Amino acid sequence: MKKIGIIDSGIGGLSLLSQLIGQSLDAEYFYISDTHNVPYGEKPQSFLLEKMIEMSEKLIFKNVDAIFIACNTATVSTIDQLRQQFQIPYIGIEPYINYLNHESSPGKLAIMLTPATANSSRFKSLVEKFDPNGEVYIYTPPQLALIIEKLQSKSFAQLKTQIDAELSQLKNKDFEKLILGCTHYPIIKNYIEEELGLKTIDPAEQVINHLKKTLELENSNKINQEFWANFDNSTSWHKYKIDDFNFLKP
Repeated sequence: MKKIGIIDSGIGGLSLLSQLIGQSLDAEYFYISDTHNVPYGEKPQSFLLEKMIEMSEKLIFKNVDAIFIACNTATVSTIDQLRQQFQIPYIGIEPYINYLNHESSPGKLAIMLTPATANSSRFKSLVEKFDPNGEVYIYTPPQLALIIEKLQSKSFAQLKTQIDAELSQLKNKDFEKLILGCTHYPIIKNYIEEELGLKTIDPAEQVINHLKKTLELENSNKINQEFWANFDNSTSWHKYKIDDFNFLKP
């Protein structure tokens, strides 16, 4: 059985973990996040690297076989340095702007991501490489990730007005597809599709396939929803079930 470490700033990576668990892979999961400092969208690169090193060390102490960075902002800001510092496979998730080149008729396309991700040199190089003509509309809602993070303690109905305000600039623009460039966004993907009248593209599927190939993961006959988690970048780990988190359910 492989051990997989997953890092995120908050609860966004749970959307990705839920997909992993749903595939019944022969793997054990260790999820660590930094809820004291969420969101990472406006943090400086030096701060992000410091925290990513701290959480990586805690996962390596658990003898994980690979580390999955389930945060677009952390990936574009730190993955190169982490790969240089640690001798362990790192797999990151980043805005899937390459989708433009994988579809013969991608339609009118937008990408939604945090301001920090949009301003990173890594994302700018992706745009230059895959969308030099600026065909994809880039939208950076300033507070959406933080609002979604609040679903841990508040209902969707309580946050709906704030979510609508964050999505308002994408309404009535005739976009056909929207790339979700932050792992928080898939938590409300059904609502985004309904509200904006488009299809969402979640990069997680492609990245999970890459992880499975990298670790040569096999399917398990046993369905196990449990995982270990450390939600405040501390020394304490506790076991949870993915169904414990109601906000992940459609």
